[in-house]
Amino acid sequence: MKTRKQHGFSLLEMLASLAILSIVFGVVVEGIMTMQDRNSVETNKLDLTQESREFMDQIVNDLDQVGFPSVKMFDPATLTSKTDCTQDNNLACGLVSVSGNSIQFEGDVDGTGVSEEWIQLVQTNGAGAAACTVPPCVIQRGTVSKASWNKGAGTTPAFYTEVSGVMNTTVFTAYNSAGTPVTLPAVAGNGTLTNITAIGITLYVKSSQADPKSGLYPTVTMASTAKLNNIQSLL
Repeated sequence: MKTRKQHGFSLLEMLASLAILSIVFGVVVEGIMTMQDRNSVETNKLDLTQESREFMDQIVNDLDQVGFPSVKMFDPATLTSKTDCTQDNNLACGLVSVSGNSIQFEGDVDGTGVSEEWIQLVQTNGAGAAACTVPPCVIQRGTVSKASWNKGAGTTPAFYTEVSGVMNTTVFTAYNSAGTPVTLPAVAGNGTLTNITAIGITLYVKSSQADPKSGLYPTVTMASTAKLNNIQSLL
């Protein structure tokens, strides 16, 4: 009885198979890596959007409390001064200063009493940080009670980063009751603070991670306007 001889793969066939498998494996790995990179970029952009939106909600809510509580909400007999809000820690003077990259104001922002609050666009986070002139910039927020602040002679607030990667160096604009832009900066003494009835906020934020396909950095742009319900500002 004849038996058929069995032959295995030749060396050439094995090399060809390995080459094909290597190509397939390389394509699969590249696809997985690209998917992971894109997922990381999309996650980063989502975080960027969420961070910017939370900041917008926060600042609009805070600005809604500018000038609250005012002298009209108290029995005059209980006040240290019936006309000067700077002399009574229970009264909020409202806007203290507004520029294109910084706002300082007084108001009860969290229900615990009148606070002194700063929102600033700076180069790096921290008290006394320089205004940002070369993006990317950082928006920081600092709050301290009016009593503790004591007109600058008391406690200095701690500043916390709200948004990083800000690319526009003018974030704030101001408007009067007619919707006309108010010239900034507006500070105590130049007579423009009392004209401001609304604050515009614009953010142009750039991701720190580039898209693996295009090489471009995802960006997020947001704009909002906060109306000042309790108009009361230092003259």
